[in-house]
Amino acid sequence: MRILIVKLGAIGDVIRTTSILEGLKGNEIDWLTSSAAKPILLNNAFINKIYTWEEREQLKPYDLVISLEDDFEVCQFASSRFEKAIKGAYIKDGKVVYTPSRWFDMSAISKFGLEKANELKKLNKKTFQEHMGELLGTKVGGYVFELTEEEKKYGIKVARDWGLGTGKNKKVIGINTGAGGRWEMKALTIEKTIELVKRLEKELDVTCLILGGEAEQARNEEISKATGAANAGIHSLRNFAAIINQCDVLVTSDSLAMHFGIALKKKIVSFFGPTSAVEIELYGLGEKVCPEMDCLTCYRKACDKEPSCMDTLAVGDLFEAVRNLMS
Repeated sequence: MRILIVKLGAIGDVIRTTSILEGLKGNEIDWLTSSAAKPILLNNAFINKIYTWEEREQLKPYDLVISLEDDFEVCQFASSRFEKAIKGAYIKDGKVVYTPSRWFDMSAISKFGLEKANELKKLNKKTFQEHMGELLGTKVGGYVFELTEEEKKYGIKVARDWGLGTGKNKKVIGINTGAGGRWEMKALTIEKTIELVKRLEKELDVTCLILGGEAEQARNEEISKATGAANAGIHSLRNFAAIINQCDVLVTSDSLAMHFGIALKKKIVSFFGPTSAVEIELYGLGEKVCPEMDCLTCYRKACDKEPSCMDTLAVGDLFEAVRNLMS
């Protein structure tokens, strides 16, 4: 069977979606994605060919299209070309609809409306992988992402240049507490991150490495200056993953770094507030830390609560989670 997976972004969600590949093996699988996300899918043994959105007109008919975007233009393209073999989101009577799916019931295109969708999101008890298994009627496995030998060497070289893991062979704790520009409410405060880094290095005798993308560089410089921990700086997408690969434990927000950590099977402490902790599958790699508030999983980009969920999140809880993983 010829299968097309349509998943363009966000980049972390593209990595997560590779978990459906194991259940589809034995078929010829192509993937339609964004130019930004394409590097994530390179060197993937399950994928026959990767097409970017700009190359979509090259696509020929498929036996099955797995359409996992709710954007109107993307759904319109999938519907116009492959309307007889779609699972997921598509266009009907000029509207975005979807094949039966509790995952899409909780989405922006929910047939119940956005207010009800948000309620369902808070009540949800299943991971993304479980929802995909139900949607596709297949087994869902782990993330599929492999670094090349050259990329692994890049990570090792950068770590050596920073002096990480030297001396007493200290463990390296990756600290990724920012959240980019889209969901700023997911970020841990700079002050709490500084407190966490100082406590980890003092009490656990580890080396911390401050991680993040271009949007986090100003805050990361402030954290680095206050703690003396190295700022990993900016790297290409896959080289960023290679640097995360040098960490023994990763402390992270619900972010791209978290998904790279899962893909690379790192020990992880992930913290959540406005986004769902339940839908994230850690595959037994670590612990989730959430503040005790009734309004979690709100998916708001701004908050009128004082203190907010990230203000309430305790540094001590993150510290203990790291200590538990290291022991």
